[in-house]
Amino acid sequence: MSRMGKFPPFGKRFFRRARKLLGSCHMEHFWRIVILLASLQEGRSLSKFEDATNDRRSRQAISDFLTLAEWNAPQLLQQTALDELEHLGCRPGDVLYLVLDDTQKRKRGKLMAAVSKIFLHAEKVYANGHTILGVAWVYRGVVLPCAVKLWASRDSCRQSRSEPDPIDRLDFRTLTGMAADLVAGLQVPQGVRPIVLFDSYYLCHEVAQACEQRGWKYVAAAKKNRNFFPDGRPRDRRKLGAYGREVLRRDGRPVKVRGKKYRLAERVGHLKHLGRVKLVFSRRPRDAAWVCLVTNQTSWSKSRVLSHYLRRWGIEVFFKASKQNLGLGDYHLLRYRGIERYLCLVLIAYLLLTHLALDAPDAKAQLKKRADLRLPSIPQLQQDLRRHLWNHVLDGLTKNKTTRLAAKKLREAIQL
Repeated sequence: MSRMGKFPPFGKRFFRRARKLLGSCHMEHFWRIVILLASLQEGRSLSKFEDATNDRRSRQAISDFLTLAEWNAPQLLQQTALDELEHLGCRPGDVLYLVLDDTQKRKRGKLMAAVSKIFLHAEKVYANGHTILGVAWVYRGVVLPCAVKLWASRDSCRQSRSEPDPIDRLDFRTLTGMAADLVAGLQVPQGVRPIVLFDSYYLCHEVAQACEQRGWKYVAAAKKNRNFFPDGRPRDRRKLGAYGREVLRRDGRPVKVRGKKYRLAERVGHLKHLGRVKLVFSRRPRDAAWVCLVTNQTSWSKSRVLSHYLRRWGIEVFFKASKQNLGLGDYHLLRYRGIERYLCLVLIAYLLLTHLALDAPDAKAQLKKRADLRLPSIPQLQQDLRRHLWNHVLDGLTKNKTTRLAAKKLREAIQL
């Protein structure tokens, strides 16, 4: 990949918000780190950032920017996501999905903040690591991450009380409590209709109440050990596992949702800690497994509930791509604030790639049709970004009389 020198012209529109919020001094660090996170092919580290910037930014300077400098990373991430929503043509009256989910990363550093023993679901083992809570908008099929939080255990919060800087002293919050805080504090474009999507872990009183207080609708999966009271039978307690299986067998009907066939059934009643809700039981043909979906909109049809919930899959793809291609778990910082800022920068790098994809001629033509978009994969977008960077370097060499011929031969050699 090319070395980072002057500010690339293709990033002017994307970084205009950051320039206003950060100022010129922090901006020099910010745009370089974001572009490097989005374009590097190997693991990310401070030494690699230093090498890629031609030593214009030292490891110590980059570390200080992440851990000590005064700037608001969550606000910058949220504002960048809102700018990309505007870029997508989001307008009043549109449905906007808000997806909550978490991912985990094994960490071996003993002095790293917020590291605790957790159960890694992907590996089916207990190990030291981090739990990362992410929030993303999904609009027209495009995932736009807008918030991220690093969960800290009670012991980690207790140990942080000895930190000299008050900003590094953490107050304990459960993962569901953090999710509820994010729902309560997120900015949304005026006039849109948010629908919150989450899995069974976040289907609790805290998150549901945060949605209700903002007047937002939600759709979530439910665990099968929960208690349900059908309408008109307040004392008839049913476990969702046995109840849903019987309802699907007796009343399930074949329905096609988003081009695929499902067997669906529905019931309305009271779910413990949530109040009156609608349940939708769903099973694919010739599949023994089934799921129970819950929504606070009892007037919705069962196919509509399932259609909304299927939008949640985008955040799973986002987390996988961010880990494999953008270095979501490649941080080696010790302080909590530095780690959380790094995570915000990774998500902004993801938004940068999305921004470049939307600026492509094919995407601009699709934007006018108001339909869902199909953007290229993250590896393909990274390749496009690296091509942009090489073109920027070669354009600079072309302007110099002594290097003009060399730039021409390089351009021909790499076929840009």
